[in-house]
Amino acid sequence: MKKLIALALALVMALALTVPALAAEEPVMITIGGLAHLGMDTEEMTDYIVESRAGSTPEYADGSVRSTRTRVYYNSLSELLMALDAGYIQHAVADEPTVQYVLSRNDAYAEHHPPVDQQIEYSMLFLEGDAELCESFSDAIKAMKDDGTLDALAAAHIDGVIAGEDPEAVAFPSFDGAETVTVAVTGDLPPMDYVDDTGHAAGFNTAVLAEIGQRLELNIELIQVDSSARALALASGRADVVFWVKKHVSSDKSEAPEGTMASEPYYTTQLCDLALNAQ
Repeated sequence: MKKLIALALALVMALALTVPALAAEEPVMITIGGLAHLGMDTEEMTDYIVESRAGSTPEYADGSVRSTRTRVYYNSLSELLMALDAGYIQHAVADEPTVQYVLSRNDAYAEHHPPVDQQIEYSMLFLEGDAELCESFSDAIKAMKDDGTLDALAAAHIDGVIAGEDPEAVAFPSFDGAETVTVAVTGDLPPMDYVDDTGHAAGFNTAVLAEIGQRLELNIELIQVDSSARALALASGRADVVFWVKKHVSSDKSEAPEGTMASEPYYTTQLCDLALNAQ
């Protein structure tokens, strides 16, 4: 039990939801919201903020930025956008597909900054004790890269949906007597993974899972949890897999939390941010 609690705490720290502010003299207050699924720590988020706003905020003579930046993490896209609408935050940071999805469907927002050199990679996170399952997922992902399946799924479930096509519900294969793998999803991150109005799972992540299940002849069961509950879901055994997003800038890659291991990445993108459109 102590080991389980320690692992859960380690995961919660790695998937930190709220980080402290940076202070400066005579500051201009800027509050920036992010999605907890990004898995970025305080230093990584600070690096992104500074890089993406170079030359866009007042600076002192020594080049330091004259503003106080408070960073707050939210569990879902809905919460993030509501905070932006209400003025609790001035900018909302998310992965590029999510930002482009929002822009394609709502003219109340504008892309405040184009992507900077801050790549993130989508993969899946397993407990170290499930190394064999993690390896099998990685092998399937590699094969999907080689045969073009991942590109085709991204074109249909990301590019097509951003362009205005209706998202398709994803059907999971069923195999009698096969192992069932439980995957925790937030269900509120279009076009990556979400639950539509009819209660069906949709999105690119979900389509990737369905294809992996087909190739490995596994039954995939989805459970919907808040982003902040992913750590406990994995550590407690309620979920066998959670989605993991890690920073990848040049050759620098953030490691999986202690006690876990990440699969082969299946999608690489960049960070963007939204602001309210000036009317």
